[in-house]
Amino acid sequence: MHDDPRPEPPHRRFEGLVRDYSRLIRGVVRRVAGADADRVADDAEQEILLALWRQVRQDRVIASPVSYVYRAAVRETVRLVRAVHADRARRLDAARALPSSEPDPLVQFEGVRAEQRLRDALDRLPEDRRRAVEAHLAGMSAEEIGVVTGWSYNRTRDLVGKGMADLRHWLRQSAD
Repeated sequence: MHDDPRPEPPHRRFEGLVRDYSRLIRGVVRRVAGADADRVADDAEQEILLALWRQVRQDRVIASPVSYVYRAAVRETVRLVRAVHADRARRLDAARALPSSEPDPLVQFEGVRAEQRLRDALDRLPEDRRRAVEAHLAGMSAEEIGVVTGWSYNRTRDLVGKGMADLRHWLRQSAD
């Protein structure tokens, strides 16, 4: 019996990669996306598979498929989660821009004062705590913050917890 000198066709190599790594892709996407997994899972998986297909179609050898797939899954999921958060922010801004009845000047003044107190308290936080707290206040989970910043889950939770405690303390002080 002799070895077939013809290389495996690209579609067969791709099918093998999909078969071998689709569970890894889905797991990484779910873990990285956290609460947004249902919104981004299908798109992330499709983009990752397209990237794999491009590599195979161009006859590029993927030296470490596990590493390639993992990095692609994290990168694509983070990109899509950021897009979801940006979309939320745009929708929130649009909702705030809707015309409303004449605002009470006193309510507006108090809102501006409260916002300034919050900004002043945030500015007092050390850089990493401030970044973690701002992301937390924007609605990001500890997992999402860790992915975006490169921090471990425990470090992220620690920064958010201590930062929020400091923030509450300084806000109480400024209210007195």
